[in-house]
Amino acid sequence: MNRYILSGVLSACLVGSSFYAYAGENLVVYSALDTVDAATKAFTQKSGLKVDLVRLSTGELLGKVAAEGDNPQFDVLWVEGSAVMNRLAEQGILKPEPGLASKVEYTDLGKRLIPQNEAYFPVTVSTTAIALNTKKLGQVDEPKSWSELEKFAGKVAAKDPNLSGPAFQWLAGYFEDKGVEVGKDELSKILTNKAISGIPSGGAVNKALITGDASLAIQQDTSIYALMDKKEPVSIVYPSEGVVAIPSSAGIAKTSTHEQEAKAFIQFLLSKEGEEAMLTTEGGDGFFAPVIEGVKGKGARVDNTSSWHILDDKVAAANETEWKQWFRDQFVP
Repeated sequence: MNRYILSGVLSACLVGSSFYAYAGENLVVYSALDTVDAATKAFTQKSGLKVDLVRLSTGELLGKVAAEGDNPQFDVLWVEGSAVMNRLAEQGILKPEPGLASKVEYTDLGKRLIPQNEAYFPVTVSTTAIALNTKKLGQVDEPKSWSELEKFAGKVAAKDPNLSGPAFQWLAGYFEDKGVEVGKDELSKILTNKAISGIPSGGAVNKALITGDASLAIQQDTSIYALMDKKEPVSIVYPSEGVVAIPSSAGIAKTSTHEQEAKAFIQFLLSKEGEEAMLTTEGGDGFFAPVIEGVKGKGARVDNTSSWHILDDKVAAANETEWKQWFRDQFVP
C-alpha cells in the first residue's frame, strides 16, 4: 500500500468510524504496563491494525532494548519513567516525531511533560508516595514528609531502581529536590533493613506492606490506590516536600519500518477513547492520573497533580548508572 494512502487511512481510522485492515507485518509494541492490553485491543478494533505485544517488567524490557542496541526489534516502546526514555532518545534509539501530538488535548500537566526533543510522549502519569499499613502503624503519628521516615528506620520498604523505571524516576527526583549528597545521607538513615529496602518489584513491596514485614513503603501511588480499592488496611501520604511526576511514555524506534502505524498507535493512546480504554485495566496500572482533557481517573484516586515536580530528564539520564549502582551497593541484599 502506498505510504501516503496508508497515512490517510490511518488518520481516518482515528477520527472516523470506518474499518480498515493493513496486510503488512504487524506493529511490534514493547511495554511493561498492564494498560497496554486494553489499549491495544481497542486500537485494533478501531483501526484493523494488528499488534504484536512484548510484555516484560520494566527492568527486563530495558535490558532487552539494551541488548538489541542499534537494531531495536520494536516499533513502539511504552514504559514508565521519562529519564530512561530520554537516555534512549539521546542514544538515537528513539526517533523525534515533531508534531505527532500537536492535536492532542493534553491537560496542563501533560503539556509540561512533553520533552523538547519530542522523541517520546506522556501517555499517563503517576507518582511515588508513602504507603502506610494502618494496623501496623498503630497510634504512632504518620509521617508527613520524606524526612520524617527516619523515625521509622528499618520498617520502610522500597523498590530497587535497577529493576524498576518508576523507582529510578523517584530516586532521581529525590536527589533533584534535596541534593544528591543530602538525599543519599537521608536515605541511608531510612532504608536500614536490607530485607525490605531493595525489593525487586512493586508486587513484592505490596506483599511486605500487607503482611506487616514493613510498616511503611515508598511506593508508586497507583499501587497504593489499588490496595485501598481492595479494602486493604493501607493509606497514602503525599510528602510535604513534593513528589516527582512519573509519566508512562511512548516513543518510536528510529529504525521502525512501520512509522505511520506507530504514529497512529501513539495518537490513539493520546485520545480520550484510548485513555478510557486503559481505565478498564484491573490492578495498579489502571489507577493512573489521566493526561488527556475530559478523562477522569477511577476509584479513590484524587488527581491533584498541579504541584508535582517535572524531572530534569537529562540530568537523571546522565547519572543513571552511578545512582543505580549506589542504591544497589547500599540497599540491595
